Amino acid sequence: MPSPTNVSSARSTPPDGKAIERHKTAITDDDALLKWSRLSHFTPTVWTVLIGTLMARTSYFMAWPFLIVILYKDFQADAITVGGMLASSAVVGVFAGLYSGFLSDKFGRKWVMISGCMVAALCYAGIGFANALWQFFVLIMCCGLMRPMIEAPAKAVISDNLSNVKDRELAMNVRYFIINLGGAIGPLIGITLALKQPQVLFVITGGIYVLFSLLYWNCFRLYPEVKQQGASEVTHFGRTLRVVLKDRLFIKLLIANIIMMFVYGQYESSIPQIIVRSGLDNAAFFVSALVMVNTCTIILFQFPILRLLQRFPLFTRSQIGMGLMALSQVGFLMVPVDWPMGWLIACFVLSLGEVIAFPTLNVQIDKLAPAHLRGSYFGAAAIYSLGFAFAPLLGGVIIQMYGASELFFLCLGACAVMMVLYSAVSRHERQKTLAETQQVASEC
Repeated sequence: MPSPTNVSSARSTPPDGKAIERHKTAITDDDALLKWSRLSHFTPTVWTVLIGTLMARTSYFMAWPFLIVILYKDFQADAITVGGMLASSAVVGVFAGLYSGFLSDKFGRKWVMISGCMVAALCYAGIGFANALWQFFVLIMCCGLMRPMIEAPAKAVISDNLSNVKDRELAMNVRYFIINLGGAIGPLIGITLALKQPQVLFVITGGIYVLFSLLYWNCFRLYPEVKQQGASEVTHFGRTLRVVLKDRLFIKLLIANIIMMFVYGQYESSIPQIIVRSGLDNAAFFVSALVMVNTCTIILFQFPILRLLQRFPLFTRSQIGMGLMALSQVGFLMVPVDWPMGWLIACFVLSLGEVIAFPTLNVQIDKLAPAHLRGSYFGAAAIYSLGFAFAPLLGGVIIQMYGASELFFLCLGACAVMMVLYSAVSRHERQKTLAETQQVASEC
């Protein structure tokens, strides 16, 4: 930008070719996503969110896998009961996400996040002491309430504290890596500690969420929240919700992500059923191997792949990931049931698609959301978890009534639909970027 004293001369002089070229070079250098210097831009508040996320997700994965074991073994809960509990928790989370995101925009992130941590502490500790099935049902539903109260404002906090788009993108990728790291080490800790009384793990998890809330409280005491311009306009939930739902690009992105979660959810629910029902020897071992392939792929390949694709536009990367997810469905279709290695290869391809597409979800929402409505947008984005929540139900019905091939054909078609939706959003993003580049060039 020209200085104020030279505005008139800058406007009357044609853009200098070398100046434009230097500007393009600067943009190219700044576009490098994986640079160590970007970590120095992370504020203490951002680091607090990332460290807290590692604490919370590690403790979650330490205890939650034992929940079904407890319900089956100690309380003789059947599959429908357990599925109903988990589905109801997901539905509660969707509606809680819509409202908690609005509250964080109106009143600030601090107290919404701290309240979510305290709800989590009470719920997890309650599960540790529960001795009746109805108590588990109530507490599991309340667990669905607490997650969006913590996660939607936490994502907004990252965006609030990092002005550079690439810094925010890197922070979102680091957060995704941390979640999966917690998913890898949490169960190992849980297996080590929960030899005879797995319910004790939930009490420990509740205590960790208390520490989590104190960590947030101290951070916001030392580093007050960043107030966004326009925050005073967030006055009414219904009005804010209408603004979000009228954003057609966001709605297209949301529908595409619901479909993506439905497709991915088959990996965790329907595919294990197919393998177990096939009568394959050591079926349980190969189901565990699928989980291991997925976890290792994410931890080992996320940042190398991100470095390889960092020059590609964000939505192009997403479409590459979705293309790999579609290719994995072709693999699942063609692999013989009695060839476990084929299932592992198809799972590896699916995991590569996940590691490319999933970290971009929050970055895409961050780019679409107005600064003063980030909490509401991230909260509304919790709706896409419905795809994951209903994947076991719909997948199980299709397998039972038609068969595995029909399920994978459906998922392949779903991948095509979500790629079309992403293409529409991508075209708008390219037009917007082109307009911004032309504006910058005209000012050089």
